[in-house]
Amino acid sequence: MPVTIVVTALKSAASILGGLFLADFISGLIHWFEDRYGNPKWPVLGHTIRANQEHHFRPRAFLEGSFLSRNREVFALGALFLAGFWVTGTLNLFTGSAVLFGMFANEFHRAAHRSPKENGRLITALQKTGLAQSFQHHAAHHRQGKDTHYCVVTNYTNPILERVGFFPALERIVKATTGRVPRLDESVNARFRKVA
Repeated sequence: MPVTIVVTALKSAASILGGLFLADFISGLIHWFEDRYGNPKWPVLGHTIRANQEHHFRPRAFLEGSFLSRNREVFALGALFLAGFWVTGTLNLFTGSAVLFGMFANEFHRAAHRSPKENGRLITALQKTGLAQSFQHHAAHHRQGKDTHYCVVTNYTNPILERVGFFPALERIVKATTGRVPRLDESVNARFRKVA
């Protein structure tokens, strides 16, 4: 096999994995914003915030909705990003992968709430590699204050963000610039609640 084919394959794999990890990071930012600052009374996105709150009271409630109800906003946003990248000439394997993985973030999240039998062999194998988030990894978000492990796509992004204190630092910046403190999750026992 010529060296150029190997190099091209490695670059392609790196672009796809980079897109996967960027999608995971962005899923975490969105999830964090929904959990900590989202308002269920907002127009357009309010129903998503309400569904997320219900999900914290009943984690498997996320499995009940239809594919369209879980993904319509994300798919619309993803289509806009794909169009924007295409128009600006920046649509490539990295940006396309990031958008496509991001468009399916809710499905990764959903799979993290299902058993291996429900997920089937392929998804379970991906979860074992950490490239799809496992039930065990995602369970960390549902413990105590529900204020950690916001990324929902892989098992790899959350540990880095937790180690550097990314979301608490972001909350301190929001408080310093706007005066807003994070919303406490109503599903959390009061003894676990923390305010930034």
